[in-house]
Amino acid sequence: MKISTASTILGKLCDITRINKKFHQYQPVIIESKDNQIISPVEATINHVGNISEEGILLTKQNKTVKLDNLIGQYAENFYGCKYINFYLSPLNRHFWVTPTEGKFIHIQKNEGKSKWPVFIGLEDLIGIEMFSEAVIQNSSIGMIYQTNEYDVAMIAVGSLNVNRIHTDCKIENQYERGVPVGYFSLGSSMLLCFPRDLKTIVYSGQKVRMGQAILI
Repeated sequence: MKISTASTILGKLCDITRINKKFHQYQPVIIESKDNQIISPVEATINHVGNISEEGILLTKQNKTVKLDNLIGQYAENFYGCKYINFYLSPLNRHFWVTPTEGKFIHIQKNEGKSKWPVFIGLEDLIGIEMFSEAVIQNSSIGMIYQTNEYDVAMIAVGSLNVNRIHTDCKIENQYERGVPVGYFSLGSSMLLCFPRDLKTIVYSGQKVRMGQAILI
């Protein structure tokens, strides 16, 4: 299923100049983990590892709140009381994402937004304003539910300021191996990965992670 959020003027300019092609071109992924480990779906810096409340409220680094049901609809209930990782993709990172483990997509939800808020790491601390919660709420996003044999994980791709376009290229109910490219961003974005609380996080806030690197066991 191919789904894309609307482009912006800057996004179209990046297409014309072929900048976007460099960022989101699919490339081979090296899997650096054991079979039972979940890999990072993106090449990024971990902005935050946080909790999801029993009411489905995602708590950000500065204790702002985001309602998960606004991003993934009825499937939000599957993640009440769970955890999440917030990945930030800088312009230096590859901008496509891959499947984090074996499984299948059972739901994809497009949320169109206005690309008003940046998601840049360090900018919040510099100007003293919490922006990630606003970016998740107001910018475009695509929420995806990925089902394994044991549990569901949610992958939520969030657009950034002025560059809001996100693409998925996956099939509902199609079985995937780990590390299969299934979507991409256009120039600078963020991704949320929501997962069961009993999975152990083996990465930390501020860490740079490689696509295919083990992050959960």
